[in-house]
Amino acid sequence: MSALTEMRAPRARLAEAMAFATSAIVGGQALAVAVTGRLAESHLPVAAFAVGSLTAALACVIALAARPGPDAGAAPHARVRGRFGNTAA
Repeated sequence: MSALTEMRAPRARLAEAMAFATSAIVGGQALAVAVTGRLAESHLPVAAFAVGSLTAALACVIALAARPGPDAGAAPHARVRGRFGNTAA
């Protein structure tokens, strides 16, 4: 998580981005503990583990869908003018 934040955040706002990411992780853990604790008490612990597994799978799908393609960091090809004014790739 920290490496992804470092890659995406502007250098001038890196500390703010890291603080936001850390706060989001802590908030997400607190919410997860509250929800799965209630599920474990009212239903079986199996329900709590199922919710945890489903949210982990959902996070994996979102991460795979949001990742950049193989050429995302590549520089675009420069167009060079030829001798006769035409462009050559």
